[in-house]
Amino acid sequence: MNRMPNAVCLSVCAWALVGGAAARAADPTTADCLSATEASLALRNQHKLRDARAQLLICSAASCPGDIRGECTRRVAEVNAAMPTIVFETKDGAGNDLSAVRVLMDGGVLAERLEGTAISIDPGEHSFVFQRGDEPPVQRVFVIREGEKERRERVVFGGPTPLALATNAVSAAPAGASTAVTVPAARPGTSSWTGQRIAAIAAGGVGVVGLAVGTAFGLIAMSRHDDATKACPATCADQHGVDLWDSARSAGTISNVGFIVGAVGVASGAVLWLTASQPGGVATGVAVGPGALRLTGVW
Repeated sequence: MNRMPNAVCLSVCAWALVGGAAARAADPTTADCLSATEASLALRNQHKLRDARAQLLICSAASCPGDIRGECTRRVAEVNAAMPTIVFETKDGAGNDLSAVRVLMDGGVLAERLEGTAISIDPGEHSFVFQRGDEPPVQRVFVIREGEKERRERVVFGGPTPLALATNAVSAAPAGASTAVTVPAARPGTSSWTGQRIAAIAAGGVGVVGLAVGTAFGLIAMSRHDDATKACPATCADQHGVDLWDSARSAGTISNVGFIVGAVGVASGAVLWLTASQPGGVATGVAVGPGALRLTGVW
């Protein structure tokens, strides 16, 4: 009659002993605490802050000696303060936010999906690969600085489409206005270096040389004027003083001519360049409102 309760008791007691042993095995021993403390110091010196924090969490367990536990707890806060964090903003070519993006860092998986939250990483230079479905991955390299918090980096899959460019132009127009946008169209096979543009560069070059000559002789004229003033404060009674004044006037005349030629050359070059026709390049046009001013240009 008493055999069944005894069997039940033995079974329950056995499970309790096994469960207690498993719970005790999960707690770090004093040796584990000491090993984690030493490992955290080495990892911190190597700037591997994430691994150092994992070791500090081990030696901060309740089963560790009090002095070790207190020291590890204090250092966890220090490592958290030094550990940088980064927030990735991933978008497609149209500017839409993306979250189903897998991120690899230095060949290992950093995040299976981006949720717009800050991610803790170690300081230093890291290579990131962003993967989204069958699209070509995006690779970026960032230098992360210790203590840098919530650094934001934008990653775009694919370039902006013509539709996105047109949409951005329409959104920039005043409310209530009808807007027509010409999407840029390239003109291959033509050159924008027309004869007028070449003449503009030549005129501008002459102008620059003229300004340089005017400046140089202006400085010479000032120097010779000072020499003449020192030699002849009032009037010049000898030929040397007369020569000094003549030399100063000649340098001043050359300086004036240089400045005039320079100004005319630069102005002419600018006018020729701005009014030159451009057979090549990209034609764009925007018209806002019915019958309103149309702005066009070739770049």
